[in-house]
Amino acid sequence: MNKWKCLLFILVCLSQISCAALLTKQQYVLIDRPVDGMVTFHGEVYWLPESADIRKIALLGSGQLQNFEIHVRDEKRKWELVKKVPGGRLPFEIPLTAETDAVKIIKLSRIADSRIETIQFYTVAEKRD
Repeated sequence: MNKWKCLLFILVCLSQISCAALLTKQQYVLIDRPVDGMVTFHGEVYWLPESADIRKIALLGSGQLQNFEIHVRDEKRKWELVKKVPGGRLPFEIPLTAETDAVKIIKLSRIADSRIETIQFYTVAEKRD
């Protein structure tokens, strides 16, 4: 019986440590590489020269975006839906986790006054000891 109490105590401690690690605020840094973009029939595509660990994107521009999707290109060069966004006023940030070199934004609702001027990619800063 005593070993079960010890095991339960260890599991509780590990879960507390894991939750604390997840709840710590992450420090984001801008991925300092040139971002190219173009408008296609199926949306707006933005890409980096090489693949990066993207944790957040910032859409910069003006107007109101409504009902759009974020797709990322996988290692097989196929587009994968990662997030559906109901909308918001530009500029705004969208958290996501993807290892990719390209992001496609598909606007499902057209609003005349909305315009994405540029996009910024962010990753998580590495902690120094």
